Amino acid sequence: MANATSESFAFKTEIQELLHLIVHTLYTHQEIFLRELLSNATDALSKVQFESLTNPDLYDKDQPLEIEIEIDNKLKMLTITDTGVGMTRDQLIQQIGTIAHSGTKKFLNEIKNMKDASAPDLIGQFGVGFYSVFMVADYVTLETRSMETDAAAVRWESDGSGSYTLSTSERRRRGTSITLKLKKEFEEFLEESRIKQLINQYSNYLPFPVLLGKERVNQPEALWRKPKADISEDEYNEFYKQITNDYQDPIFVEDIASEAPVQFRALLYVPPRAPVEFAGDEAEHGVKLYAKRVFIQDHCKQLLPRFLRFMRGMVDSEDIPLNVSREMIQNDRNILKINKVITKKVIDALKKLGETDEEAYLKVWGQHGRFIKEGVHSEAELRDKLLPLLRYTTTKSERKPNATLEGYVSRMNDTQKAIYYAVGDSVDQLMRSPQLEYFQKHDIEVILATDPLDDLVFTQLPPFQEKRFINVESGDLDLPKSDDEKADDASLSDSLKQLKDKVRSVLQEQVNEVRFGHHLEKAPCRFYNASGGMSHAVKKMVFQMDGLSIPMKRDLELNPNHPLILALAENKDGEDQEKRIRLLFHLAHLAEGQVFEPQELAELITPYLS
Repeated sequence: MANATSESFAFKTEIQELLHLIVHTLYTHQEIFLRELLSNATDALSKVQFESLTNPDLYDKDQPLEIEIEIDNKLKMLTITDTGVGMTRDQLIQQIGTIAHSGTKKFLNEIKNMKDASAPDLIGQFGVGFYSVFMVADYVTLETRSMETDAAAVRWESDGSGSYTLSTSERRRRGTSITLKLKKEFEEFLEESRIKQLINQYSNYLPFPVLLGKERVNQPEALWRKPKADISEDEYNEFYKQITNDYQDPIFVEDIASEAPVQFRALLYVPPRAPVEFAGDEAEHGVKLYAKRVFIQDHCKQLLPRFLRFMRGMVDSEDIPLNVSREMIQNDRNILKINKVITKKVIDALKKLGETDEEAYLKVWGQHGRFIKEGVHSEAELRDKLLPLLRYTTTKSERKPNATLEGYVSRMNDTQKAIYYAVGDSVDQLMRSPQLEYFQKHDIEVILATDPLDDLVFTQLPPFQEKRFINVESGDLDLPKSDDEKADDASLSDSLKQLKDKVRSVLQEQVNEVRFGHHLEKAPCRFYNASGGMSHAVKKMVFQMDGLSIPMKRDLELNPNHPLILALAENKDGEDQEKRIRLLFHLAHLAEGQVFEPQELAELITPYLS
């Protein structure tokens, strides 16, 4: 406590307001006090390290640069000691007593006027974060000895209620010690395991040793502070496992170092498997945010666009203040600038990977392709850059999802006007689909999309290299017409015309349009999309997302040359013909890999098996 020679001072009005703000509203988690004290200690060590380069008369110059944490369970005290720059009596009053005149701020101003590129990076806003100690402590004692050779040691004490005392100290070592008499409800911070956990979370990569007892509890060096050329693949992989708790190596890492428009370093990883659900909007995603090696926030969503939420990693910036809040992050211009740089770098890196290492990229696509498609769908300004990342299986890709849109167009014949795609549940099902019969016969490549999201993407896309996207179920495929196709319904036999009307009548609850077409070879019928609107696959996805029943009314195309259709046209037995028409409707569903009203289907089939 204060001795007889101490002087008492009232806090400035702004300090009292700051104390109230910090203790009651500014910090969400009380444990942040340790991060602030360690950051301030690192600041002091950085200053003295820089000063030692030019000042041979530095006091206590042989003292190792380190931070020490001591726990006194008996007295319920926690002490953080550094061997940094220390403070004189006047500096202590100025830096802790007045916000607007922090020592760090003045020191930064001096460094800005210097041209020496080796000027240290200074962490913290000493004199502001310091007061977070009063969230957990009833009483705080600070003892400090300046690096100036003729300066006296000073002792500062306060209970945070409105005043503080200053007195002389017997401290001989250069640096600062801060001792907290912890409140009873915060005695958890006297547990070594808790202190280690907080250091690992917030201050694991500080540039100086942090000792608990004699044990160093932080990493010797932050990986991202090393030059890229000095980091091995194993080091990248081990860091990924450390920050994600994954046991597998990442597929890919992008190491980004940027000096402008914002200074930052980022290590961004593509995990070996999707870490979040595609539709899980509330799932925790985002990367870790550091400011000058001090941990600020986990799962910082603002650093990446939403479609890259599958990525893991960290960003450390010199231009983000340590006391930035979550609310400030959402509107911080530097965060937005970092987001823009990262997005471009990641897209470029993925494109390069796809061009140089197909096997690795197909792993990325297999696990995270749906997120990239979402980006194509939702980020119009990035669409042209994302299109080269798309990969698909096609009727000519030997069942491998390695076809690009550019590659598809390069293989088109001169008369083909569009990029054709089919949407279904699996490649096998699509390869057997009647929708593909015409294309297979005429050697026209078709993209085989097994994700309904593909249809949303293709429907939205403008023409690619002047080729528009057409679903093979479309009513207008924009294909060259044969002589048979040029003939209209007038050339059909009367029995086929009557069959068309009969089909429309029997299936009026399930079918909108009925037509005869010439895009079928082996199949008797197929569904098509007469309206040109939402495809059935997209309708199915949308209605399932909304928890609604799937609309089953379809458009049906009949093959006028198929024996089954011709026989059905000649069958005038009303009841039997109606049953066969209904069975035909079921066949169209089965060809899509779907079962429509299985009980009715069983009833229609059974007589033919007896």
